[in-house]
Amino acid sequence: MGGQFSDRTEYDAFISYSHSWDSAVAKAFQRHVQAFDRPWYRPRGLKLFRDETNLAASPHLWHEIEQGLSRSRWLVVMASPRAAASAWVREEIRWWLTHRSPDTLLIAWTDGMLAWDADGTSFDWAKTDALPREEMAGAFGEEPRWVDLRWLRSPEQASSADPRMIECVAEFVAPLTGKAKDELIGDHVRQHRRTVRLVRATVTVLTALLLIAVAGGITAYNQRNNARAQTLVAQSRQLVAEASSIQDSQPDLARQLLVQAYRLSPTAEASGALIASDAMPRVIHARKTIRTAVYSSRGLLAVADDGVRLFEPTSRTPLMSVDGSHQEVDAVAFSPDGRLLATGGTDGEVKLFDVASGHRPKPVAALSAASGRTTSLVFTSGSRLIVMAQEHGAVLDIRDPSHPRSLGTLPDGVLAASPTGDLIVTAMLKEGRLRLWNLSGSARLSPAATVAAPPADIYEFPQRLAFSANGQTLAVAGRDSRARLWDVTDPTHPVARPDLYTQSRVGITAVAFSQDASTLATGDSDGSVDLWDVSDPLRPRAGARLTGHTSVVDTLSFNPDGNTLATVGFDAPKEAVHGSEPRSDTTVRLWGLSGSERTSASMTMPVAGTHAPSFSADSRLVAGGEPTTVWSVDDGQAPRLVATPATRNRGLAAFAPGGRTLFSGLPLTSWDMTHPAEPRRMTPSAGRPLATDSIAFNPALPLLAAWDRFGDSVQLWDIANRTQPTRLGTLSSTADMTQALAFSSDGALLAAPTDQGTVRLWHIAEHTPPTSVGTIVTAAGQATAVAFGPHGRTLLVGDSAGSITAWDLTRPGSPVRKGTSTRHTGQVRGLAFHPRGTLAASAGLDGRIRLWDVSDPSRLVEVTSLSDGGFYSMGTVAFSPDGRLLAVGGDRGIRLWGVDPTTNLQRLCAQSPRITRAQWAQYLPDQPYDPPCA
Repeated sequence: MGGQFSDRTEYDAFISYSHSWDSAVAKAFQRHVQAFDRPWYRPRGLKLFRDETNLAASPHLWHEIEQGLSRSRWLVVMASPRAAASAWVREEIRWWLTHRSPDTLLIAWTDGMLAWDADGTSFDWAKTDALPREEMAGAFGEEPRWVDLRWLRSPEQASSADPRMIECVAEFVAPLTGKAKDELIGDHVRQHRRTVRLVRATVTVLTALLLIAVAGGITAYNQRNNARAQTLVAQSRQLVAEASSIQDSQPDLARQLLVQAYRLSPTAEASGALIASDAMPRVIHARKTIRTAVYSSRGLLAVADDGVRLFEPTSRTPLMSVDGSHQEVDAVAFSPDGRLLATGGTDGEVKLFDVASGHRPKPVAALSAASGRTTSLVFTSGSRLIVMAQEHGAVLDIRDPSHPRSLGTLPDGVLAASPTGDLIVTAMLKEGRLRLWNLSGSARLSPAATVAAPPADIYEFPQRLAFSANGQTLAVAGRDSRARLWDVTDPTHPVARPDLYTQSRVGITAVAFSQDASTLATGDSDGSVDLWDVSDPLRPRAGARLTGHTSVVDTLSFNPDGNTLATVGFDAPKEAVHGSEPRSDTTVRLWGLSGSERTSASMTMPVAGTHAPSFSADSRLVAGGEPTTVWSVDDGQAPRLVATPATRNRGLAAFAPGGRTLFSGLPLTSWDMTHPAEPRRMTPSAGRPLATDSIAFNPALPLLAAWDRFGDSVQLWDIANRTQPTRLGTLSSTADMTQALAFSSDGALLAAPTDQGTVRLWHIAEHTPPTSVGTIVTAAGQATAVAFGPHGRTLLVGDSAGSITAWDLTRPGSPVRKGTSTRHTGQVRGLAFHPRGTLAASAGLDGRIRLWDVSDPSRLVEVTSLSDGGFYSMGTVAFSPDGRLLAVGGDRGIRLWGVDPTTNLQRLCAQSPRITRAQWAQYLPDQPYDPPCA
């Protein structure tokens, strides 16, 4: 409905209209009527009533309308068929004709038909449909005057500059004021002219004042914006620091804080933290109490809580689940090929599932194999399944998984079985020792030897004992915070290896070996996990300490390549919610590892080599290692080895820009990698090519520069014909480091170090011999690595003293030194520019991989130092052409980091639930709740 009428104001007119006339048009018309001839006409106002709903009359509402009518001197009816049919409009007209003179009723024709019967004293009702006949018939003794407003359909037409509008408004104002229409229009025009002159004078004065204020306003505006920017920078850095402090204990919250930090201000600290954020453990929350978590040889992770859930190895997204409604699952194991899943429950029943399809587990068999709760399951390489239980276990023959057959039972107290299936361990509680048994293929046991048992109830945590994958090492832990290692290559004569001591206050509760037996993880009762390098069992070395859990760690499992560790812990009780009792919450945490240390790399390729990795033009392939291997690194997938081209002498191989051609050796050998799994040699075999350690491609011309290690010079090659590269000439430069050649973005300059330690600049043009145009002299040591930016002529030079210097080569004959950094403490071996030109990476003999903000070449700002659990003393670096990945190569393999901010932000949001209001109030109390991942 229209307005409320509770005020006591006297109105000039009561305007009644139906919803057939737009309310914005009606209000615009009302404003023009009230504003007409304002100097001497002081209107008491116009009251609008709009019938929108056509509801039945309400006594309360009619009382208010009647008050509005009684305080008005005129009734204006906006005539239309909808108004004529409105019960409200008809009631208002009846009231008015009963209490007022028909001469004070004005008609505005807005729609429909309106016609007067010239021979009668009323409207022609055969044609008229814009007025109600019952109320208006006979109301006028002669033809009344009405205003035709059918042309007024939109607020844009209600302009004071339109003569039609002035004419119509004057028609209304004239009877309201008692003045002639012509006089009103004349006064309005004169007043309009006076107003225009006054406005022009006012504008002139205000313009002068504005010009005076603008200068001060701009200064104040800039100061305010600078203050705001500095505040956002400070808040961003504070959130990065907060996220760093809780990244292990509350990784989900830490991820949300990092996203918000970058959102507030993309500082160097926030950018670096995003790139290194893969070091945070992934958390899988329990639906019920998590009893175990185990990796398969295919990388699938099985988590047993309410049934068994299987997770994809890279994204860690659930793939399928096994229903656990009929029994609790206490033990889980995969067959060596990863195709079978075995589960054991509280009643000793063992179930087998086919999980090879990757979509839905297929039940294969079920049988009662043990007595009491199943404590552990071990598949052996001989198609056997060893079932260990609280009372007695069994050995099953599963060569036909659909019909498993029992080979024999196991005695009480079996604690562990080797993956090779030839050893088991039982407890001798009274003697305080452990007994090793040889297990034959027919499940017959024969005693082998005994070893000392830890001073604890060994049954309390089944994972206190673990064999290495090759069955040659046994780890035994206990409450004395010590892990004992035994070499059981000869089970009859176990050999003790150095013990490992942890910082646990109550004891070690779980142990596990990586697949290659080079790393041992020990889980403590205080929630921490210690990693040990046991590649040399006589000299074990302590590695990283993982402190994410807050209570007992009772399950540990490495993925097949040893780069991820799954830990199951009973975290501290949560606070009560809505009056409920506090409850303990179990979680699985997935840690990225590099050997016995943590890593922030997102992908790992186990290929060592000191040459720089190289990406294909579409960024889907990366070549590296010695000998050269080619890997598929499609987004969202684990790296997959696709080819090993027959490159010679362990030299560098590099992809040419713009396609999938791989070049290696001298004379050059080219490979067509259109079908990566089937590399096709494009150049004819030319004996045994020499290796080259440094290759650079010209971005504008089909040219390649390569260092000849035997000639100690740089060769230029025409590669327009990929099947027959042509050597063009030799430059008197040396480039004996793997990333010591670089072309400028326009292809006109080549930078190459010399044996004097300087960098020589060569002018390169088509059909013209290269000419030396300038020399860069490093300040601290000999030049060892160079990289041109993708835009302009900014060159980064790394030297033997660990310095990185930016040079402006706009005028190659007069290089201009810009910014310098001395963060590396040893020779710089690798340099690379990001395709956007604002980020660079460096690798030094100090083993550090550093990222730099080089948006201002005069000020090199370190963004982060990448963590990979150790040092890349022979490291090299390369960015993918799409700017998504950074590859780091060296003697420890190739690692990939995600460096695209958008991709990293999306990943962090996908890996963590939205920040809660309570968490927001704790870390951002001065800002309204606005979750970054909404």
